[in-house]
Amino acid sequence: MKATYLLLLMSLLVWNIDVVSCRADDGNEAMEDLLEMSLSDLMDLEVEVAGTITETNPLKTPASVTTLTAEDIALTPARNLLDLMEIYVPGALYFNHSVGPVMGMRGIVADRPYKFLVNVNGINVNIKAHYGARLELLNWDLDDIDRVEIIRGPGSVTYGPGAIGGVINIYTKTSTEDKVVWNTKYWEEYESIGSNLSFSKTSDTSEMYGFISGVNTEGSRADIYGVNSSGAYGYLGTPGSPSSSPAASYMADYDNQPQVKAHVDLHFKDNWRFWARFNQANSELMQGSAVQYEVDGKLEDFRQTRYRYGQVALENHREVTDTWSLKQLYGISSIDVHNVEKWDSGLVDNNRESLLNIGWVWSEHELYARYMFRYEDDDNPLKGAIGTELSFDMIRPEWGGSANDSLRLGKAIISGTGSEAYGDLKEGTYQYDADDDEYYAVGNGWETYTLSLLGELNYSLNDKNTALVSARVDKHEYTHFLFSPRVAWIHQYDQERFFKLIAQRSVRMNTQEELYMNEVRGQDNDPEILDTIEAIYTAKAGPYISYQGSLFWNRNDVIAYDYTQARSAPLGTLQSMGLELEGKYKRDDFVLGLNHSYVKQIDWDLDNGTVSGISYSDYSYPSTGISSNGNDLSNWSNHATKLYLNQQLGDGKCTLHGDLVTFWGFEGLEDGLDALENAGGDATTINDLREKDVYEMRMTANLSFTYRFSENLNTTLYVQNIPIVGDNKRYSYSSGYKKLYPDKTSWVEEPLNVGIRAQLKF
Repeated sequence: MKATYLLLLMSLLVWNIDVVSCRADDGNEAMEDLLEMSLSDLMDLEVEVAGTITETNPLKTPASVTTLTAEDIALTPARNLLDLMEIYVPGALYFNHSVGPVMGMRGIVADRPYKFLVNVNGINVNIKAHYGARLELLNWDLDDIDRVEIIRGPGSVTYGPGAIGGVINIYTKTSTEDKVVWNTKYWEEYESIGSNLSFSKTSDTSEMYGFISGVNTEGSRADIYGVNSSGAYGYLGTPGSPSSSPAASYMADYDNQPQVKAHVDLHFKDNWRFWARFNQANSELMQGSAVQYEVDGKLEDFRQTRYRYGQVALENHREVTDTWSLKQLYGISSIDVHNVEKWDSGLVDNNRESLLNIGWVWSEHELYARYMFRYEDDDNPLKGAIGTELSFDMIRPEWGGSANDSLRLGKAIISGTGSEAYGDLKEGTYQYDADDDEYYAVGNGWETYTLSLLGELNYSLNDKNTALVSARVDKHEYTHFLFSPRVAWIHQYDQERFFKLIAQRSVRMNTQEELYMNEVRGQDNDPEILDTIEAIYTAKAGPYISYQGSLFWNRNDVIAYDYTQARSAPLGTLQSMGLELEGKYKRDDFVLGLNHSYVKQIDWDLDNGTVSGISYSDYSYPSTGISSNGNDLSNWSNHATKLYLNQQLGDGKCTLHGDLVTFWGFEGLEDGLDALENAGGDATTINDLREKDVYEMRMTANLSFTYRFSENLNTTLYVQNIPIVGDNKRYSYSSGYKKLYPDKTSWVEEPLNVGIRAQLKF
C-alpha cells in the first residue's frame, strides 16, 4: 500500500504541473570550461555547486571540495575511485577489511564505509542494509564519469543522513557531439583486461549518450602478512606462516564473473532528462586470513562479495515564475549483494549459494522522489530554497532467490525455519535457531520509509559578506526526528580572496539491519552525531597560483562496531582537529598540485562496557590486560602529503603525469602495539613487526605517459605503485587487539603494476 501511494504521488506531480521549462546546461565541455576560468570570471558565473542548494558561485560553497574531471581520471593510473581519491584528495586513504575496503577522510573511518554518502547524478546509491558507501567505488572502468566532487567532512544538511565523513558526488557523461568512442585497458600484474564503448547523438530536440563496459580480472598474487589464533605469523603460504595455503588472489573477480557497467542518458523536450544505469563490481575480503580453499581438487578464492545494482531516474527542471524554479527527481533502484565467506574451513559444503558459507545475502529496492523549489531575484539580496524527499525501501531476498534461503544479514537476520542457516544440522557451522538471542526471522523481508524536509536561506549582507542558514529534518519509520542545521558566514576580501566560517551538525542513522533489530527489541534508534566548526581561506596569487587552507574541529558521538555485542552500536565520544593545506600552479601546458593533511585526536571517551579499536587512548579488554595507551586514532595516518603534476610536451601531442602519495605518522597503530607489549603479549610476533618497521612512512608513486597519434587516436602507458618507502603496505582496519598476540595485524603489499590504455574516436 505504501509503495502504491508513493507511485501515485510521483505520477500526479510529474504530469500535472504545467509550467514553462528551462534546463541548465550540464554538459562535459561546460564543466571543463568552468575549471579553466579565473576567479574573477567565476564571480560572474552561476551554476549549481557542491554542498549547498542556493549558492551559485563556486567560490562561496560552504564546504571543502575537491573536483576531479574526466581528464584527471584518464591520466591517473587509478584502478577505481578509491585509488583516485587517495591520489588527489587531501588526507583521503583506505584500508582493507574482512568485509571489503573501507575509506576514510579527516580521521573518520570504520569497519564499513557507512559514514560516507555516494551520489550518482544526485541520487544516493549507498547500500542501506549493511555496507554503506560501496557501490560505484570498486568498478575498474571509470570512462563514463564526467567529474567527481568529493566533499571532505560533513554534509547531512544538504545530502541527508550518513554524510558524517564526506560525500562523493559522481556525475556521468552526457552527449555534446555525435561520436563513438572505444577504450581498452590492460593491467599486467592483475591479468585484467577491459573494454568499453560509448556513443553520443544530438539533435534539435534531444541528446543521447550510451555506455557499456566489461572488465575481467584474475587478480594479483600479492604478499599478505597475517597472524593466526595459534600465534603463527608471517606471509601467507610460506613455511611457518599462519597458513600453508596460498594467499587469496588480490582484487580478483567474484567467482570469475566480470565487472560490468552500462549507462544510457537522454535529454529531451528541453527540460526533461531520463537515465538508467547498471553496475556490477566485486570485492576481495582481504585480511591476514584471506587464503584459498581447495574446492573439487583445485584452489579457489572463497572470501568475496559481488555487488550489483540498477537505477532508473527521471528529472525535470523548469521555471515556475520569474523568481521561482522547481526541480523534480524520481528514481527506482534495486541493489543485490552476495557475500561468500567460508565460516568453517573444515566444512565440506563448498556451495557458493549455501547460507552455510554466506555472511550476507539480500537485495534492497527503493522508490525515491525529490522536489526542490528555489527562489532567486536579481533585485533581492535574499535567495532561498525549500524541498522534500521521500523514499520507500524494501529489504528482500537476493535477486531470483527464494524467500527461505536467500536472505541473511550477518549472524542475526535470516528468513526463518526453512533456511539452511536455521537449526543445528552440522556441528561447527554458522547456524541459529529460535532459542538464540541473536535470531531474527524476517520471512520475505521488511519495508520502511524515510521522509525529509530541507531548506536554506542565503542573504547577501553587503558586497563583502554573505550569510547562509540551512537545516534538514529526516524521519525514518524506526527513528525519532533527525535534525541537521548549518550556519555559514562568507567574507569576500576582493575578487581573489575569500574567508568562510562554518558551524554545522551532521547525523547518521544506523544501518537498516540495526534499525530493524532495535525496533523489534523496543530500543531507541539514536543517531550518530557529528558537530563541526570549520574555517576556510581561499585565494589566488597571480594568474597561475591558487591556494587554500582549512582548519576544522570535530566532536563525534560515534556509532561503530562494538566487539562485546558483535554489532554496530554507540561507542563513545571522539574529539579531533585537523588542518588541510592545498596549493596549485596551473598553466595551459603544465599543472603542479601539492596538498597536506594533518589530523590529531584531542580526546576519546569510550562508553562503559564497550570494546572498540577507535583509539587505544581509552581501551580496556580485561581478560587480556590490554589497556589504554597513547592519544591517537588507531586506524589513521596523522600526516598525509600528496604531490601531482601534468606536463604537456611536443605541442600537446604528449602528456606526462606523475603523482607521489606519502602517509606518515601511524601513531595510533604504534600505540596498539605498545599496549599489547605492556600487557605481556607475544614477544616474538611483536619483535617481528618492529623489525619490519611495519608502521613506518608509506610512500608510493605513479606515472603515466599519453601520446596522441591524432585527434581521434591516443594511447597511455601507466606505472602504478612504484615503491619509494614502506613496500606499498595496504593496512587492514583494526577493531582492536582481543588476544595477547597481534590478532588484528595484517597488510597487503600491493605490487608494482604496469598497464596500457588505447582510445579510438570515430
